[in-house]
Amino acid sequence: MDISSKNPGHARRIFDIALPAIGEAYLQNLLGVVDAVFIAKLGLIAIDAVGVTNIYNMTYIGVFTAISAALSVFLSRSVGAKNLERGRSVIWHGFVLACVLGLVVSMGSIAFAVPLLHMMGAHGTLQSMAYPYFTVVLGISPLISLFTAQSSAFRAIGMTKVPLRVGLEMNAIHVVLDYVLIFGVGSFHGLGIKGAAIAMVLARLYALIRLWRKSRDVDALALRVSDLKLSGTLGWSMAKFAIPAALERLSMRLGQVIYFGLIVRMGTDVYATHNIAGTLTTFASTIGTGFATAATATIGQAIGSGNEKDVRMYRRWSYIESAISMTVVTIVICLSSPWLGLLFTHNQHVIHLLFLVLAIDVVSQPFLAAVLVDTSAIQAGGNSKFPMVTTMIGIWGVRTLGVYLLAWRLGWGLTAVWGCIAADNALRAGLFLWYRKTRNWVQKLA
Repeated sequence: MDISSKNPGHARRIFDIALPAIGEAYLQNLLGVVDAVFIAKLGLIAIDAVGVTNIYNMTYIGVFTAISAALSVFLSRSVGAKNLERGRSVIWHGFVLACVLGLVVSMGSIAFAVPLLHMMGAHGTLQSMAYPYFTVVLGISPLISLFTAQSSAFRAIGMTKVPLRVGLEMNAIHVVLDYVLIFGVGSFHGLGIKGAAIAMVLARLYALIRLWRKSRDVDALALRVSDLKLSGTLGWSMAKFAIPAALERLSMRLGQVIYFGLIVRMGTDVYATHNIAGTLTTFASTIGTGFATAATATIGQAIGSGNEKDVRMYRRWSYIESAISMTVVTIVICLSSPWLGLLFTHNQHVIHLLFLVLAIDVVSQPFLAAVLVDTSAIQAGGNSKFPMVTTMIGIWGVRTLGVYLLAWRLGWGLTAVWGCIAADNALRAGLFLWYRKTRNWVQKLA
């Protein structure tokens, strides 16, 4: 049965917006996957060095996404209300906030690189291997922050194909640069892990410039001199919305930093397995991110145009399509893991453990889909505080505490870690369901 048979218009629009967003997000994740595959040839220590950096990188991207969430919600409502002048002002304020935040985290990462690595349990050889990659990749945070905001502006108006095309170009450039700068060519012998970092910098810089040039051809996005004015009221309204969203992302990532630090101490094989599993499961979670993007754009525009019936239909189909797709993809990845694992390592213990944690993750997918879609839906509805509270309860009360007690203290290992992740997703999905059923979650923005 076609899942869109009852509401083909809503389901189709969600799918049309989500599909390019998923493709773009896959390409973004492919940057990390290509690095992981190439760097794996340098050894498991090199994989762990990239993994340590990626924990912080994903933390920062989560915070940058909070700025983008505010931009998306405010912009989608402006577009729905056909107020393009306000929409362009929202974009400008989003860019300013993104740039300032990117500079702050970039300088902080470079200045405190060693303590941050130590916090993750990276000492000795692992610290030496991770340091150059860490400082370069996290040093370009302003580029990542601005690119995230630019992509968000395109997605908020439903133009998800443009970031997808730019992502294709970026990844083609990245693959070539990655190979050349890591391993070398001709008389150039390569730079190893530092070369991977430089390749990522150049690829992201290219994408930022290309996306900016693309925006000049879209009236709703093309900033004019008259738009480059700062409004304390609008800026503060967006900042107030973004702060809880940022704390929600930051809370989740900080929880991950804590329990990832515990996993590092469980041994190289265990941490390598966790990193490989995390890399593979992004192919499922990215689908949820794409449908969450579609939910934000469609729900925000429906609210802006005053059509609240469509709001609930867009949320419904975002979840249905997301949950089915994520579960199917995770099942395929799990069943294929004995072969996929060979892309990263030939260690049979790692490959066996990889299958077990991916099997646990299959069960978690419907709950994770609800978490991703409902976080975006409720934020688009005007409330960024409830997702923040829900995440804090789940990440600290279930996931981090559970990892400490079950995986670390009781020694149940990596399967317990992934069991706690599944339990966290289930709890948050339940809390979001309660909120939507008992509250009027469509609110006015300041």
